[in-house]
Amino acid sequence: MNKKQQDILEEAHKLFIEKGYLDTSIQDILERSDISKGTFYKYFSSKSELLLSLLSTLQETMIVQREKLADEYTDSDCHMFEKQMIFMMDFIAENNISKIIETTLVLNEKKIFHYIEELKISTLNWIYKRFQQIFPQGKHSELFDGAVLFDGMLNNVLRTNKMLNTSLTIEHAVRYCMEHTKKMIETGIGNREPLFSEKVITSLFEERRDEHSSTEFIRVTSALKRFVKNNVGDETKQKECLEIITFIYDEVLEDNASPRKFIISSSLSSLEQIEPVTGSRELEEYKRGLNRFIGNSATKGEH
Repeated sequence: MNKKQQDILEEAHKLFIEKGYLDTSIQDILERSDISKGTFYKYFSSKSELLLSLLSTLQETMIVQREKLADEYTDSDCHMFEKQMIFMMDFIAENNISKIIETTLVLNEKKIFHYIEELKISTLNWIYKRFQQIFPQGKHSELFDGAVLFDGMLNNVLRTNKMLNTSLTIEHAVRYCMEHTKKMIETGIGNREPLFSEKVITSLFEERRDEHSSTEFIRVTSALKRFVKNNVGDETKQKECLEIITFIYDEVLEDNASPRKFIISSSLSSLEQIEPVTGSRELEEYKRGLNRFIGNSATKGEH
């Protein structure tokens, strides 16, 4: 995305906050961005396409910053997760994302509705993945139930807080919901049949995983970096690992449509030779996420 597109998105974002999505016209965006109608349609086919691009950009920014936060945070995995959730809720509030989305609900625009649903599923999937790390002994079906309960509880607490206009902070809400979810996972959920079966969980994410391959790649990259920092004791080898991961990340997320697969493959081979990265679960997840994203990038470049 070039600077002109970014500038248009930034100005449109401000207008959506000020006037609401419905009451913001393309003419408003043209005047605020100081561009012609031709320039607008060069980048966006409609106002709804612009909104999708804005939501996608905000989502990518949030995920990159969320994972960077995890790289820098040295406390327990549970506290790290709480910190990430607090950051995400603050980010959503500061950028008025919920307010913008709410104004689109009266529209019968399937693309927007579908994208919003995918965002929700993507967030649920991330919480579920993080619960697998926080509670490594838990059964996947129970952890998925826990992720559903946590996500629903937190969103309803924050919605009620907004409705009642109380002084409850996002930090308090996140920690409160996590404390109760943790108790349920450790003591309560295991005594009952899971709400959702492994088959249902698998099908939910398998059908959609390619649609969020870039965000998944960012997640597995950060997870592998954390693994290297925590498990590769030799400083020289640790530095080498991190440099390779960073190189692959920069190569894959370049704006060109075709990452240089032979260079990525060579770099990955070097990474696989370093213990204890070799054969680790984090490396295998990273490779799957990398291959999926490269495959999607190549497919997009063909159209």
